[in-house]
Amino acid sequence: MKHIFPRRIAGIPALLLSLGACASSPDMGTPADSGTTTAATRPLPAPLPAPIAAAGTPPLPGVTSLGVSMPETRIALKGLPKDIEDLVLSLPPADFRATPDIWQYTVRQAIGGMMLIPRITGRPDRRISMVAPVGSSMWIRTFESENLAITGYLIQTQLGCELLKDSPIQLPEGSAQDICLGYPNAWIGSGLRAYRKAAGQPIEDVTAQLMPPEQVLGERTTERYRQSGASWPFLDDSRLDLVPVARWIVESDPENPLPEDAHTYDGGYLAHANFLLWNGDHFETRATVPASLWPCPPNRPSSCIDDDRFVTKP
Repeated sequence: MKHIFPRRIAGIPALLLSLGACASSPDMGTPADSGTTTAATRPLPAPLPAPIAAAGTPPLPGVTSLGVSMPETRIALKGLPKDIEDLVLSLPPADFRATPDIWQYTVRQAIGGMMLIPRITGRPDRRISMVAPVGSSMWIRTFESENLAITGYLIQTQLGCELLKDSPIQLPEGSAQDICLGYPNAWIGSGLRAYRKAAGQPIEDVTAQLMPPEQVLGERTTERYRQSGASWPFLDDSRLDLVPVARWIVESDPENPLPEDAHTYDGGYLAHANFLLWNGDHFETRATVPASLWPCPPNRPSSCIDDDRFVTKP
């Protein structure tokens, strides 16, 4: 059977980025600081083990496609849109394993592209994919609401170790910065974070309100999958340009499908660990969704699975 996803390792929650996450589109250009080498021209960095968790809410497993090229329908960006930049800079740098100076530098040097997703008339959702100097990348997906006052955000980043280790601001022992000292060409991932913004109120980190996929699967099942050569859970974002829904999955070793259990499907090549859905007011996790919320991507018909019992038919 054809394996529908390229082989990848999504990593543990504080990492969760693919080995190809620093690839970028050749036509993205260079940052404003043209003397700085971009992620596109550097040797491919390697991910590091997760640092000791920062204070606050642990992240969720994220997407594995940071920094990759976007479709031709994208809008080229020489920096983040002003509203997104202001919002991102208002977030605690520690949430993304960064020092304040490195966080500001990375956000303001980012270039890339944006897709508009016309889900609500006049106020499209946005998917933004950016790269920044020295192996850093950023992925942002916004979710509009019928209520003009409410917007949801999913944000994930990776930061180059070469930046972190050179910051004059020293983070505590065991932090990403501490781990990076011996690995200048590697990077540290943030994992996925979810936010909700209501007009007139501070942005709210709602990551902790969502059930982590490791909890859905359970510790014993997760370990059994790992012993079989499967990936850690990662977020399948293949439908996010069509619907406000993503899905945590585990991918088996192509030569060793997982035995049938309560989570496996596609003949054991995949395991399901809940959908992540924006319901128009807030994020939630669901065990199943109707087929209208998990459509077949027109550009990837091979990813449509007939025996997907977690997608309910009319």
